[in-house]
Amino acid sequence: MKILLGLFLPLFVFAQSYGLRTLVDHANKENALIKAKEISIKATQERVEAAKSAYWPTVDVGASHSSLSPNSVVSPGETSSAFATISVDLYDGGRKSAVLRGKQYEHEASLFEKIAFEKSVTLDIVRHYYGIQKLKATLQALEERSTELKAQIKRVKKFKGAGLSTQEEVDKLQAEYDSNNYTMANTTLELLRSEKNLQLLSGLPVKQLKKNYFQEPKNVQFEIFENIKMLQANANAVGENASVISAGYKPQVNVSDTYHESHFDDTVSMPGFEGDGLLLDHQNKVMLSVNMRLFDNGRMSKESEAVKYQKLALLSEIEYAEDEQEMNFNLSEKSLETIRSRLKSAKSALRAAKSTYDVLKEKFEVGLVDNIAFLDALSQKTQAQARYKETLYDYEIGKSIYYYYAGKDPKEFIR
Repeated sequence: MKILLGLFLPLFVFAQSYGLRTLVDHANKENALIKAKEISIKATQERVEAAKSAYWPTVDVGASHSSLSPNSVVSPGETSSAFATISVDLYDGGRKSAVLRGKQYEHEASLFEKIAFEKSVTLDIVRHYYGIQKLKATLQALEERSTELKAQIKRVKKFKGAGLSTQEEVDKLQAEYDSNNYTMANTTLELLRSEKNLQLLSGLPVKQLKKNYFQEPKNVQFEIFENIKMLQANANAVGENASVISAGYKPQVNVSDTYHESHFDDTVSMPGFEGDGLLLDHQNKVMLSVNMRLFDNGRMSKESEAVKYQKLALLSEIEYAEDEQEMNFNLSEKSLETIRSRLKSAKSALRAAKSTYDVLKEKFEVGLVDNIAFLDALSQKTQAQARYKETLYDYEIGKSIYYYYAGKDPKEFIR
């Protein structure tokens, strides 16, 4: 039974671990904020359909009943009526088409907004994913340091018992050990915070993470952000709103047909004819109407100009956003070069720190150097280990940021 448990436990643990792409894909399906964007897209699509429906004729029906006292020959006491009207706009100055185009641009903007938001969530997941890796690497280095300090405390206590060491040396090692444990506790708390944030973003538990890396950037083509495309679509929608307002100065032509039926009770008769003879019990009316705004002291014109200025403001924002994206793209490329240099330096520093530590540890154990030199060497090795791992993960984060500012979806480059 123990043998079977030993065989299947690693498989169970591995089954509960998640890779970076899995976390991102699950977030795209389950993240509540992304779902909200999807609902917004459906809302804008319904507005498009509503704008399309405006081209169709409208049909209205109605009914009424009235009671009148006193009544007369031309005013019966009881009247029941029903009507049906069909109406269609023959010409509206292009208002409906402008409204439709505006709603289509709004729908387009909502699609770009969702894609842009998904990419930003991906970037947040990447940062937390590699942030957790960095914290785990730091924690591992601190645990190794704690184990080493604990062993040295035990050894120095034995020397003290034999009169070969002092209480001061024991106290210094103990203080360093306690300080290291405090740092470990803080790192553990930060790790827990990052794990909870990643779980919130992805919707998956993240105690066990698979190792993933990003493809090395080669011949990456720059593309405009979806956020910028969203701004452009919004600017186009605002421009159509100006056309909607301006259409009010053009002729508005409408044709309608209304059929009306009535039933009368409690009518008054006069000698020689019945009261019902003066009242129409059905009637059909066809009406063609044309109206046009001749004067409003420039109200609609000024409203249209105000909307055009809004579009110009958005276009200015777009120009700035394009320059900003291109700037960040170039900076992210330079950042990758800097991290590569830092990685080379961190690797050399780790090699040197390990060599120095190994030498001083041997000397410390035979009493050739004091505990200050030993602790300094141990601290340098611990820091060098953590710094090297951190730089490795910083490089992966840097690659994801580079792809992001290139206008790409970082998840497509996960390996």
